[in-house]
Amino acid sequence: MRVFISADIEGVGCVVRGENSSPGGREYPMARRLMTEEVNAAIRACFESGAHSVVVADAHNVGLNLLPEDLDERAELIMGSPRPLSMMHGVEEADAALFVGYHAMAGTAGGSICHTYMGRIASVEINGLAVGEIGLNLALAGAYRVPVAALSGDRAACNEIQALVPEMETAAVKTSIGAYAAHCLHPKRCRDLIFKAVRKGLDGVEQRSPYLVQPPVTLEVGLTTASGADRVEAVPGVCRIADKSLRFDADDFLTCHQTFGVIANLLDEVHFI
Repeated sequence: MRVFISADIEGVGCVVRGENSSPGGREYPMARRLMTEEVNAAIRACFESGAHSVVVADAHNVGLNLLPEDLDERAELIMGSPRPLSMMHGVEEADAALFVGYHAMAGTAGGSICHTYMGRIASVEINGLAVGEIGLNLALAGAYRVPVAALSGDRAACNEIQALVPEMETAAVKTSIGAYAAHCLHPKRCRDLIFKAVRKGLDGVEQRSPYLVQPPVTLEVGLTTASGADRVEAVPGVCRIADKSLRFDADDFLTCHQTFGVIANLLDEVHFI
């Protein structure tokens, strides 16, 4: 069994503010260490569940967060950016996937440091269903026929994925108190919860169905500014449907995801929109 792990940082236990999650923040070194140890807990569970290979994608910011020398040496690490599949690069060769350190979508009440890729994206819908990074990455794994076995993150993130896949195994490592505070468990308890959720999620993963988005696929993206929509409207195939909203139609989810990646990269690179 080949397992792919997509690891973010905002959903890591004891990470509650930008001072934790932003490179250069005063608590960022601690957050990197906590992130690495939570990923290690998932890696250990993978190998104890019979995995013969584990690939980890560092999926926060530009992909330079996990501490390579402290990562379980049995795993392989995907670092840096940009990547064709962004947070999920490497899933295309896996038999099962895991989400570690994930957070809820933009605008979620009770979501710790919640957002969808970046601050300029206010909302995303796939065929009329509101999603964040969880839903987008769940669907991308499904496009490669890879089931997601478990997720760790704050309570809101766990609720979000279970609304899409009710039987999903989750490890809630903290409960938000507003957007930038949380009731946190001790890091060791967080790792224990992740280990148990991954073991349970991978047990019988061969019988789990991947999350599939039925074609045709419509992607709608709401932005925070009309000037951002001015810029994104120039992307081929994208049409404007409101002052700050855009739509893209495709025959399959992979094409939609590629277009979303172009939109996100454009918004990230042009800082004045």
